[in-house]
Amino acid sequence: MSWDAVHQFVPTLVSGDAIGTHVLWIQQHLRDRGCRSEIFVGIDNSETLAETKPLDLVDRYVRSESRTLLLYHVAQASHCADFLLGRQEPLALIFHNFTPPELLMHWDPDAAFDLLRAQDQLCHLVEKAQFAICDSGFNARSLASYGKLDTSVVPLPLQNKARLEQSKPRRPIILFVGRVAPNKAIHDLITAVALLHQNVAEAELRIVGGPTSDLYDATLAGLVEALGLDEIVTFTGWVDGDQLQREYREASVFCTLSDHEGFGVPIVEAMTHGVPVVAFESTAVGETVGDGGLLLKTKNPQLVATALERVLTDERLAKKLSENGYRRSASFTPELVGNALNRALFPLGSEAQ
Repeated sequence: MSWDAVHQFVPTLVSGDAIGTHVLWIQQHLRDRGCRSEIFVGIDNSETLAETKPLDLVDRYVRSESRTLLLYHVAQASHCADFLLGRQEPLALIFHNFTPPELLMHWDPDAAFDLLRAQDQLCHLVEKAQFAICDSGFNARSLASYGKLDTSVVPLPLQNKARLEQSKPRRPIILFVGRVAPNKAIHDLITAVALLHQNVAEAELRIVGGPTSDLYDATLAGLVEALGLDEIVTFTGWVDGDQLQREYREASVFCTLSDHEGFGVPIVEAMTHGVPVVAFESTAVGETVGDGGLLLKTKNPQLVATALERVLTDERLAKKLSENGYRRSASFTPELVGNALNRALFPLGSEAQ
């Protein structure tokens, strides 16, 4: 099928987050091909009003005589889903996956129940959709549990190809980038760093990302205090793009022990900056890292601490991981991802007019 228009739908558009960046990149990619493309949101965001339109304006942009595809980004519950289930135009899904509700139930019951609603919506969306695009093979396998649907795997593109250059930090820096959320298992990373501190006392842990749960934030703060790590653990909160680049340039190693990832954009960002990656091989993490980092089969705190110590003290290993990761990051260039997206949206060599 050759589409004249592909309009995207997303619960809300957040500037700078992985899904928001992806949505904007897809729109530009489609427009560059000559395909009409607008972004419709269920909830307005004051920071992205210029880039989006409300759902009640859809009919102004959908022409009855054109071949129009509605493309919905699935990551949370939204009345966008109910709106699209009532439309007659062809529907496709981009599935970014959900955090398993059980990982959030203790920390944020409202968020967990919202995810249960999202799962229910997805069952109906799968019945209606013509096809789906998933960020990873893991996501494709997860989506298959909701019903049978033709699915393509198209990873997220890396927006800015960074040069392989690192600043020399005054002390070894372990970096984590992502939401401060229970499923990211930051508590496990802090516990491992406490053990590492016994042998590499000068090492610092920097946690870059915004909060999601007051209870989880308080728990992490209590853990840091109990372990005596107040001087070496820093929570930066959300940072702008320039500050994020500095965090990567100054990092000695990037580490994630997340229990659930549908892709893992910060992993690729770290690799493209030449930062050695140490990661727990869960969900889509192993698929994203590939041969570009050190993958751990368990999160045993002593094992994690030992792995981090090796990277921080063995220059040859750190250099190898840096080079392997940088090479791996070339798999996610906009050119390669764009070609894969074209094959998914415009099969059989069809081109947008």
